[in-house]
Amino acid sequence: MGHAMNGMSMSHAAGSSHMPMSMGGVKMSAVPGATDILPSWLAVLWTLAFIAILAIHARHIAQTSGQRRVWHSGHVAMALGMIFMYAPASLDSYGIPAGFWQIAFADAALAILAWVLYEALQRRPVNVLWLTMAIDMGAMAYMWSPTGFQAPLTWLLVAYFALQGGLWVTDRMRSVDHRTLWGGGASITPGGAVALDAAEPLVCFSDLRFSMLAMTLGMAYMLAAMQLMS
Repeated sequence: MGHAMNGMSMSHAAGSSHMPMSMGGVKMSAVPGATDILPSWLAVLWTLAFIAILAIHARHIAQTSGQRRVWHSGHVAMALGMIFMYAPASLDSYGIPAGFWQIAFADAALAILAWVLYEALQRRPVNVLWLTMAIDMGAMAYMWSPTGFQAPLTWLLVAYFALQGGLWVTDRMRSVDHRTLWGGGASITPGGAVALDAAEPLVCFSDLRFSMLAMTLGMAYMLAAMQLMS
């Protein structure tokens, strides 16, 4: 859906005449003479930014293990989806349909939620960042939806990603990383020893502040641009 936007003027103005067009299965409207929301040069810059984000998190996949590796893999998938979302149509020769991305990210969100539920039934603590990842995947599926946007939900997601970006850039997300959805704490083993039952941390020791800030702001900007053109 998104890459079809680029190379066209994305703009809005109250009271102006609208020229309808279809972008990736979503009915949009362009307003001649208004200010571009996502000009081609900015789309190219965001594309390059997400390529860098993908490379950074691919390196983290190689450097980590366990749940951290899966968590970074999710960010690689999101970065790849955003690359195709922002890439100008002239640079996108693959022609992957929007439905593929929507189903892929929706399935990823459902898989995470199913795993979280399973862990809950097993009475094992789950890192709260897995819920954040499920929401992120759901937002990606929403961005690739061919059925249009609902303003309340879109602006809620924009605010959500802006807040998430603020937590990342201030490094407060590391504090969130130590929180669990449920469970956790200390327990006594049959031998009388104290055992700590905590969720596996996901934020690696590398500085993720700026790569994750760029990712969240890029997602927020795309959501806002699409809503204004829907």
